[in-house]
Order: sequence, then C-alpha cells, then structure tokens
Amino acid sequence: MDWTGYYDAQAGRAVRSVVLQALARRADAPPGVAIDIGCGEGTETRHLLANGWRVVAIDADPASAARVRAGLTPEQLARLDFRRARFEEIGEFPAADLVYSTFALPFCAPAAFPALWSDIRASLKPGAWFAGELFGPHDSWSGRADMNFHDRAEVQALLAGLTVHRLDEDDRTGQSAFGPRHWHVFHIIANNPA
Repeated sequence: MDWTGYYDAQAGRAVRSVVLQALARRADAPPGVAIDIGCGEGTETRHLLANGWRVVAIDADPASAARVRAGLTPEQLARLDFRRARFEEIGEFPAADLVYSTFALPFCAPAAFPALWSDIRASLKPGAWFAGELFGPHDSWSGRADMNFHDRAEVQALLAGLTVHRLDEDDRTGQSAFGPRHWHVFHIIANNPA
C-alpha cells in the first residue's frame, strides 16, 4: 500500500472519535503516558502532546517520524518517544494510561497479532484505557494473508476482563483514502478495571 499517499490524504483530519471519547471518560485524571500504535501522520499524538501527555508513538513508515514531529514545540518534543518499528518488532510496551491504535491493528500479520495484543493488554495500568479499531470478516480486505480480521465473538474474547464502554460494529459500503470499499470495523473503547 502507498502509505505516503495515505498520510498525505489524511493531513489535517480531526482526531479520531474513539480517542476523544476515551479522553472524555477520564477527563478528571491528569495527563499520563499514552502509546500510539501505528501513529501515521501523528494527528492523535500531536493532540495528546498539546494536552500535556507523554506519548510513545510507533510507526514503521520511514516518513512518519518527520510527520509526527512537524510543528511540535521543544517541550512537546521532550515528551515524545518516537519508535520506528513494525508490529512484530515493537517488543514490550511501557506501562500506560492510554493505548490507542486507530485503523492500524488490522495491518499486523495474523501470526504476530496474539503477541501484540498480549503486550497491549499487559501495558494497561489499572484504570487505563484502550481505544481503537479492529476489522471484521466482511471487510473488503478480508482474506489478505498479511492482515488480521475478527468476528464479533472474537473481538469480545479479546476484550475479556476489560470494561467495554463502546463496541460499535460498522458493516457498510463506503469510501477510503484508497477508493471505494466495504468497511467491516469494530470501534472499541474499553478500560482496565482499577
């Protein structure tokens, strides 16, 4: 896929709703540590840095680091830990108050996904939040060997032990930066019980 073209098309977009909703649910808590898995052009990372968070931003695209850092103040840059890595190369995550991955987790190879998900779950501090998306089996890209897909029961099993605040299933034909496609997406907001 042409990720550079995708990130160019995403420039200037709004912060994803699952991230904003997760932040609203913890509005009384101070900023903490967030992990942005598949940070892309950095919209969510920059939003959190502007609001006092420390962010570990991870993406494999060679141009992502420059995109994420663009326009940040020296103080914000000091709170950013950018890691260029593929999903299977990330390793352990630090303890986090928020882990999010907006439309990136499906691009993890199926063989690597269980370890990645285990590391995400292990990084969630008591009371921490997860926000992101997973793709379902009706998605246009379903069947690709380099991506992972989950039906509703599998998504619920992945979330076992977390308090689920949003699990919306979007199964419709629409548009993407790559053109027309059928979306089958699970939008997730959940937190680790304190």
